[in-house]
Amino acid sequence: MKIGFVGLGIMGKPMVKNLIKANKEVLVNDLNKEAEKEVEALGAKVVSIEEMARDAEVMITMLPNGAIVKSVLYSGETAVLNQSEINVKMVIDMSSLTPNESLEISKVLEEKDIQYVDAPVSGGEPLAITGELAVMVGCDEDLLEDIKEVLRPIAGSVVRVGHVGSGSVVKLANQIIVNTNIAALSEAVVLAKKFDIDLTEMHEAIKNGLAGSAVMEAKFPKMIEQDYKPGGTLNINLKDLKNVSSTADTAGLTLPVVNQIKEIYKSEVAQGNGLNDHSGIIQYFEKINNM
Repeated sequence: MKIGFVGLGIMGKPMVKNLIKANKEVLVNDLNKEAEKEVEALGAKVVSIEEMARDAEVMITMLPNGAIVKSVLYSGETAVLNQSEINVKMVIDMSSLTPNESLEISKVLEEKDIQYVDAPVSGGEPLAITGELAVMVGCDEDLLEDIKEVLRPIAGSVVRVGHVGSGSVVKLANQIIVNTNIAALSEAVVLAKKFDIDLTEMHEAIKNGLAGSAVMEAKFPKMIEQDYKPGGTLNINLKDLKNVSSTADTAGLTLPVVNQIKEIYKSEVAQGNGLNDHSGIIQYFEKINNM
């Protein structure tokens, strides 16, 4: 089976590397030509979207937002659905979109007998590198085993959470939990710093208690080292938080905590820190406390 993969960013590039390690035949496309060359040297084949539409049976998209996904699949000049010869039977979209965007894309592809699966991920760059991403899938039940087989080299878990659109909902719920935890951790660290607590010892003291979490283990060490090289950028997480807000508005929900977190992220992005890891949100709390 030939797998087409579009999007070689922080997450996509290590995902492709893991597919190659598993001896999958991978066709790749990205605007970043250096990223294309890097995975090509490992065994991927760089192709145009036209070639991918013609030669790949399954396409995986890992792109920054819904508009770009739509452009690749059907709204752009060189999009998949605008090609004369289309062999693609399934699109597994691992980008983080709103549920409405996922449903819209699904309906368009359905008209061309292409199955659309919304399959966003959690785990950031570290788990993309190790091939242990958690994937939340919205699809028909009978597709799940085929999807698991395609994603086996890049995922530690693949769980169906409902029909198309459900994966996107669960991803947004995931982002509420992750980003609220990072903000709470930031406040806790700022408090500890004010009292000159050794942060490494604090981490050791609390990590096995009720406060311990995967978020803490991923982000507390980065805060201790003040290392904000991105595994997941503030820009991307702000986009996700905006998607949470717009989805909540559509559903008539009030989510006061996540909206406050979103404004904090927005402030830090406005300060020019959008390419920092989202653990860098601690800098907002340090600034307002003159630390």
